[in-house]
Amino acid sequence: MMKKFVISGFTLGTLLMATSAFAEEKQEIVSADSELYETVSLIEEAEFELTEDIEEKVLLQDDYAEDRLLEAEEQLDNGDEETAEELIEDYEEHVDIIEETIEEAEENGEDVSEVITIVEENAEKRSDNLLALLEREDLPESAKAGIAKALDNQKKAFEKATAAKEKAKQNEEDDEKETEVAEVEDKDEVDSDKQAEEVEDAEEAAEEQAEKEREAAEEKAEKEREVAEKQAEKEREAAEKRAEKEREAAEKRAEKEREAAEKRAEKEREAAEKRAEREKEAAEKRAEKAKEAGKKAEQGKETERP
Repeated sequence: MMKKFVISGFTLGTLLMATSAFAEEKQEIVSADSELYETVSLIEEAEFELTEDIEEKVLLQDDYAEDRLLEAEEQLDNGDEETAEELIEDYEEHVDIIEETIEEAEENGEDVSEVITIVEENAEKRSDNLLALLEREDLPESAKAGIAKALDNQKKAFEKATAAKEKAKQNEEDDEKETEVAEVEDKDEVDSDKQAEEVEDAEEAAEEQAEKEREAAEEKAEKEREVAEKQAEKEREAAEKRAEKEREAAEKRAEKEREAAEKRAEKEREAAEKRAEREKEAAEKRAEKAKEAGKKAEQGKETERP
């Protein structure tokens, strides 16, 4: 994980005063290997801690997650795989904080449906970047596993947030319906026939609304299914590409090993031929010497004869 800091109230206030001026200069992300990176981290923490509005806190963490992903891509381009892996872990941490903050707001009865929609849209856009990272050969396997986990967690968080938003919407509509029915029933001055007619109209309107909501929910579920299928298809294609590259690399290694073995065999054959040639020459020399020795011995015998 990238380095985190514990900051005092005094430091927090000082950093917050610098945040506004610094933000105007920060048009692009600050590289993780920059001397200013630790300062940026402190400012982010200060900005988040001093922000009270829940929706603003969620959007801040969403921005930080976006920055970490861009920084990880930059570090991969620079060849720093270890830092890139740490930044991907930081990205997952920001996503977790987003989910925790939204859950806390919902438990407190706050309506965060609008910010959930924004986060969902941004997360869907970042899914393409995460899938692109999975296809990179220079990304460590542990980092790829982290990205796959992030995609899965992101999908689960998306489904959970969508369900929570639908539930909140349904509860709100149920309350409105109950209020409408109660208002109709409270009108004592309205005669019973008119009151019954209004109740019936309200029920019909509620049924029509429920039907529209059902149709909308079905359309949304269909879109989510299509998105999930596209994502699964991209992941499958990425896996196939990786497998193909690994197969090609294995074939290249096997070819190199075969060529090396052939070269070794050729050298051994040539060495064996040279040894055989030398042994042949040595044998011929020995035979020649033996022949000469025989001739000398024969000549010696003839000299000794009377």
